Amino acid sequence: MRSSFKYLRPASVAEAIKMKDQYGTQAIYWAGGTDLVLQWDRSLIKPGYCIDITKLAGMSFIENESSPIRIGALTALSVLERSDSNDPCLKAIAKVASMMCTVQTRTIATIAGNLCNASPAADLSTSLVAMGAILKVQGLKGERKIPLDEFMISPGKTVLVNSELVTEILIPKADSPFSSVYHRIDRTVVDIALVSAASSLTLNKNGVVASARVALGAVAPRVIRSSRAEALLVGRNISECDEAFLREVGEAASLDATPISDIRASAAYRTAMVKVLVRKTLNENCQNLTSYSDD
Repeated sequence: MRSSFKYLRPASVAEAIKMKDQYGTQAIYWAGGTDLVLQWDRSLIKPGYCIDITKLAGMSFIENESSPIRIGALTALSVLERSDSNDPCLKAIAKVASMMCTVQTRTIATIAGNLCNASPAADLSTSLVAMGAILKVQGLKGERKIPLDEFMISPGKTVLVNSELVTEILIPKADSPFSSVYHRIDRTVVDIALVSAASSLTLNKNGVVASARVALGAVAPRVIRSSRAEALLVGRNISECDEAFLREVGEAASLDATPISDIRASAAYRTAMVKVLVRKTLNENCQNLTSYSDD
């Protein structure tokens, strides 16, 4: 049973931050609340104050006119699902959002709420880490920017301190050919991932991989990047990324995974599936980018 609490509705981000500073650990920020309701019902949290930020102006938007792409913290998953498919980043994000939870939940759940839940199995976190996303955070001492791959510490824990509030998600736009792909293995269409992987590749004008990011979900206490896989990819001509090479990259990525066995899957299974999923995402990226190297 949920405990009683005091409801607060700030008129601005600054006021919300002051409220959180005043009430400290007794208070929680409330956006979509889809994760918080479950935690509350299970008595994992017992807030004395709920700071409702759902009506804060200027917090729900997608701005794609320049780099970086800017996404407001309160942007719902259903809005992401319908985002501009002409941009490779937004196209990838839309696909990921469309596979999350249920249609009804996607209309309520927010992008920042999902990221702040800090689940190592989160679909958006894995995809956005592969895209090099950065979080803009506001606190009493001002603003700071945190790379998403440095934001999560462990399940449910982030580097946010005191009254800090995520206000925007920033995604760099590549000025050369770019592709990003995410895949997961799950038990049902609304289940969280048993294991997941995302990769992003950027090519230079000669068709060589100029930058690569490979992210792994549900194989560590937080979403991680595979430095081994990335090192193999950078400097490789896209025409040389054949099946044998991509298998090698998948094997390398599995060495960076440190999964556990639980009721949902074994560590051995998760490790084996990292190889498959990394290879699968990279194969799709290569297919997407091959046309550029042929020009």
